[in-house]
Amino acid sequence: MFADTDAIRTFGAASSAQAADLAAVAAALSSMPDAASSAMLGPVGARFVSALADATTEAARAATALGDRLAAGHVTAYASAAAYENADHLLGTALTRL
Repeated sequence: MFADTDAIRTFGAASSAQAADLAAVAAALSSMPDAASSAMLGPVGARFVSALADATTEAARAATALGDRLAAGHVTAYASAAAYENADHLLGTALTRL
C-alpha cells in the first residue's frame, strides 16, 4: 500500500483555503443589497431589491454549505493521512517481529 500523505495533507490545506474564500464570499453576499439600495430605487425597484435580497441570501447559504463541506474535507484529509501513516507504522512493527 502506498499513499502520498504529503499530497493528501496538501489537498486538505487547499480545501481549508477554499473554505475560507467561500466564507468571505458568503459574508459579502449576505451584505447585499444594503438599505441604501431600496431607498435609491424607490417603490418602483422594491420588487427587484426584494428578489435580489432573496437570491443573494440563497447564494450565501450555498457558499456557506460548500465551504462547510470543504472544511470537513480538510479534517478528513488530515485524518486519512495520519491513518495511512499509522497503518504503515503498524505494518512495519509487525514485519520486524517475523
